[in-house]
Amino acid sequence: MAQVIRNALVSLVILFSLQGCFLINGPLEYAQETNVPAVNYLPIGIPFVLGGHGSSVPITPELSLTAKHIAKLDYSTVVAYHPDCDIALIKEDNTGKNTAPLGTVKQNESITTVGMGLTGKVIVGQGKYFIDVNFVDSSLFASCPASITDAPVQSGMSGGGAFNHKGELVGIISGISGSGFKLLDGTDLGNERTSVFVSTLHVKPWLAEAIENYYGQAMDMLTANLTSPASEPLIDASGTGKIK
Repeated sequence: MAQVIRNALVSLVILFSLQGCFLINGPLEYAQETNVPAVNYLPIGIPFVLGGHGSSVPITPELSLTAKHIAKLDYSTVVAYHPDCDIALIKEDNTGKNTAPLGTVKQNESITTVGMGLTGKVIVGQGKYFIDVNFVDSSLFASCPASITDAPVQSGMSGGGAFNHKGELVGIISGISGSGFKLLDGTDLGNERTSVFVSTLHVKPWLAEAIENYYGQAMDMLTANLTSPASEPLIDASGTGKIK
């Protein structure tokens, strides 16, 4: 993924199903589940009553990726939390699931967001990848780049996947905003909406180590097609809204 880091003003609302409200920032469609990478349903509390749900993405027959804020609330067995980013590795039985390899995405390339809807069906959104930013007033993104896309997401898709045009996993969905944003120099990116995911490229070293520790051996087929993250330093950005 192109590590283009810019200053930005953006209002972000993290997708917490337990907030008791339904959040959505654009049109989504039900997926033909045989034609999309698999995602799993993660219940939180009592779905539809006192809780909600999140999503996860199978990456091996025994392991999945999800958002850290979901893994801390649902019933999953956590293998590893990333120290800075909103992403976690959890244990799940993914036998027979259609898993996707890890991949990369460049600026302006297409992104498909995939997660679980409230009814338990897989939903998808379409858009493109813009840039990566840091938000100094966010505990989730002050030390971890937030990858920006205009592909829609909604409540319950946190922990689901962002996929490139090849169907490769390039990120884990983390947050949502209802509108576009401008860079601090006044540049308008032209994005109709702002959805946020954690780049699998950025967390590659952590993920490779966590998987190796779990299996006792390296799993090169997961990360062999990823190059090292760019050495360009991250630039802080100020958010206009609170991170919830």
